[in-house]
Amino acid sequence: MTSNPIKTPGPTPQAEEEIPLPPPENEVNLANLAIPLGETILTLNLEGGPVYGILQRSRAMTAQSDYFRLQFRGYARAVGAHWQLLEGDDSRFHAVYNHAWVRLDRPSQTVTFGPKSGVQCSQALQGSGLDTYLFGNVIAWAKGVCPDYAIAPGLITMGQTTSEEERMQKHAFYAGQAFQFEWQDQTQRSALYFKDKVSKLLGVWNKEAIREFGGEEMLKMLAGQDEARAALQQKLEQLESAHDSLKRALQKEKSTSQILTGVLIVAAIVAIWAVI
Repeated sequence: MTSNPIKTPGPTPQAEEEIPLPPPENEVNLANLAIPLGETILTLNLEGGPVYGILQRSRAMTAQSDYFRLQFRGYARAVGAHWQLLEGDDSRFHAVYNHAWVRLDRPSQTVTFGPKSGVQCSQALQGSGLDTYLFGNVIAWAKGVCPDYAIAPGLITMGQTTSEEERMQKHAFYAGQAFQFEWQDQTQRSALYFKDKVSKLLGVWNKEAIREFGGEEMLKMLAGQDEARAALQQKLEQLESAHDSLKRALQKEKSTSQILTGVLIVAAIVAIWAVI
């Protein structure tokens, strides 16, 4: 009778250690790597007159990240028939004002929206809806690229002198894009905005307040202006011709009147002589 060999248990396999994910890349470094993709002319409708400026799109791609940014610089405000050139923060691509960005982190499959302190407009562009336009566009871009990515929560802070109306506007700004918004303290000086997935955001803005001009539309507008200018030039030439004709007629009438006056004077003198 043969006995079965006794099997001794082998070493149990050790659990595989999870490899930690790399930290997200710094958005400042990504901004320095960003390459312009193109520019568009924007018109912002404000009470003092429309403002015209340049919107620039730029993007940076690395093995870990995809970074997309929108920046706006104002050019001039139209006041009646005159243009007032903008200056300072309103007229240049800025690292604080009039821009928005989004960073995709592939290892963690998360998205971060910025600026982290919130989109801010420079003084002359406040109330134009530019902040909603910029934020809505980077959201729309992210929805098209990574709709299933999670969203890293954002924290914003408010100043001590912030009014109740300003706090309500800040709440409405994020809620208008379908973010959840929660104040983090009783004084409502800091708040968290968050959402679980990019696809659940809206990415909307007021298309009546801000208008984009593409290349073809600009050419059509320039062609229309040239046609209107040619029509005005033709009308001006017709008016000048009519003015010259009227001027000649008046000069002829003046000459005729002078001749008649001379004749009348001569006749009067002859009559006086005849009486004498």
